[in-house]
Amino acid sequence: MRIGKLRMLLEQYGEATLRDVIVEMYRNIPKTVIEEKDIDFMVSQFTRYKEQKSSDERHSLSQTIILAERFVELAYDHLYLVPNQVMSERDQKNWYIHAKKIIRDLVHYADDEPEARTMYEEMFLLLSSSAGEEPLFTTSDPFRLLKLSQTTMLSQLIQYYQLDAPAPAVWIDRSLYTALHVPKDVDSTRVDLLSTLLEQSYSIAEWNLLHERLTTLCDRTLAKAQTDDNALADYQALKMLELELLVERGLLSEAEQKLFAEYIPFFSHRSEPFKVYVNMLESHGHTNETKRLRRLAKEKRIQL
Repeated sequence: MRIGKLRMLLEQYGEATLRDVIVEMYRNIPKTVIEEKDIDFMVSQFTRYKEQKSSDERHSLSQTIILAERFVELAYDHLYLVPNQVMSERDQKNWYIHAKKIIRDLVHYADDEPEARTMYEEMFLLLSSSAGEEPLFTTSDPFRLLKLSQTTMLSQLIQYYQLDAPAPAVWIDRSLYTALHVPKDVDSTRVDLLSTLLEQSYSIAEWNLLHERLTTLCDRTLAKAQTDDNALADYQALKMLELELLVERGLLSEAEQKLFAEYIPFFSHRSEPFKVYVNMLESHGHTNETKRLRRLAKEKRIQL
């Protein structure tokens, strides 16, 4: 029997008869089919079942781009947040279901399609704006609701920057700018976002280039810090990234020298950068250095 004819037939039955029909059909479904097709989930939570089934269907690249552009437009127009004639209250509450599917499909195409990479960046910036600048959805923690961290999404975005860049300097500068200026969500610090650059793969020349670009950016930011409190905070975060970069590359003597000469003087409490540095050493497996620095902290009465 075709679905259309089945629908017409079922319209003739009352609620009691429909219940009896469903129970009788369930009895005649083999247990293996019930498990394979998630029949119990469908019966117990039909709305969620339909949403999940819809989410499991991947759209084409062109459809995905259209859906992403539409989603971004509606969000910046606050239509997921305030009552309006365009969107139902249910769709407003379920915005994250649509967002999750769009992001999943963009990632599927992004390695080969520049359009998908561009829209992935748009989605990231949108979610970051809503999380740390201006609420655009019914939650203040959009990344949490998506079960996707801001740092994870940024790290993926930096990989896409690499695919688009004609030279390493381009994607490194672009990554530093995004990590430094994108609004933070509640689970991320500026240092967390900047540290995503160290999760990428680098050649020796690219490591040197990153360090060079980072040093230049630190100098520029420090110059602004004389009159801009936000610039001072950015400078501190950039210096922490430089410190982590030196530890990552095993340049511990240079790292320690900079810690006392260039880092600690710009913090109101010297224990903060010292503690971060000791944790960096420990996380990178530098056990002997970690022990030595802990002894040094006691001598200098620095609380860890």
